[in-house]
Amino acid sequence: MLLLACEEEKLDIDRFGAIRGQILDGETYDPLNGVQIVTNPASSSTITNMDGVFEFNKVAEGELAVTARKKNYLSSTVSVAVYDKETTALTFFLLKDENDIGWVTFYDPVPGNGAVDQNTSLTMQWKVDQEDSGKDLEYNVYYFQANSTTQKTAGENLSDKEVIVSMLENNTTYYWYVVAKYEGNRVANSPTWSFRTQSDN
Repeated sequence: MLLLACEEEKLDIDRFGAIRGQILDGETYDPLNGVQIVTNPASSSTITNMDGVFEFNKVAEGELAVTARKKNYLSSTVSVAVYDKETTALTFFLLKDENDIGWVTFYDPVPGNGAVDQNTSLTMQWKVDQEDSGKDLEYNVYYFQANSTTQKTAGENLSDKEVIVSMLENNTTYYWYVVAKYEGNRVANSPTWSFRTQSDN
């Protein structure tokens, strides 16, 4: 009986899904090849092909952070949920790194990552720590629907760490991220966060 119980528990743990994504230039929307893709917790790493596409065919079920890195581009990270026997689709938009002013860290997003039942008109907010606090940053904010290959601009050249978006679709998952700029040059970007809007009642 004990052996049978252990075998059943092991079978319950060994659940795997897949991840398939595409990396695009955030300005031209051209596919980016040769982008390094890594996961945390570590699954494996891979490189995008000529179409900017990557795949992980066996990923343990659960929460996973996927990071895309390419020389001369700002790296980007997306947190996703992987489900047993399902393929999670991702899109990354990478922007070119135009200047280096030291580290810039984004945190405490609103809506929080994975938030649900959000209004179709809401205020996006975030906080920032930076290595050189004497440099005043401006921000661009971008958002896009799940599985979309284009993105929209919520705000540009913002001095405040918030922006209002409206006319979102009901019952839809959105991804959003913030790009920091100094003297007009892009210097850092946030993780890509997600939220889901409320149903249309």
